[in-house]
Amino acid sequence: MESGNIEINGLKVQSKLGVTETERSLPQQISFDIRMVPRQSMFGLDDCIENTIDYFEVSESVKKLSLDGEWQLIETLAEEVIDSLFVSYPLIEVCVTVRKYVLSDVDNVSVTLSRTI
Repeated sequence: MESGNIEINGLKVQSKLGVTETERSLPQQISFDIRMVPRQSMFGLDDCIENTIDYFEVSESVKKLSLDGEWQLIETLAEEVIDSLFVSYPLIEVCVTVRKYVLSDVDNVSVTLSRTI
């Protein structure tokens, strides 16, 4: 059996994210780890970008979604990213981790959500 996935790790973006209006008043840096499993096998792609998922295009779409919206919960943002990736790309599984750098005494807080169709 053949299997494979595409990963984007540590994608840094700006987003208005937080429970309070003050926290959402200015964009803050967050980061994503995204793992995608394409419907099509990743073997035999003939070295053509058209035969796979373009990770640059994915990263740009996640940046745009993150900057254009506003969320209270990182869980909601992760879910919206998953939904948008399933709509835009032929995938069977998506896993998204969102990291927020908001607490002074920890490296980050994070949420990981995944969905398989």
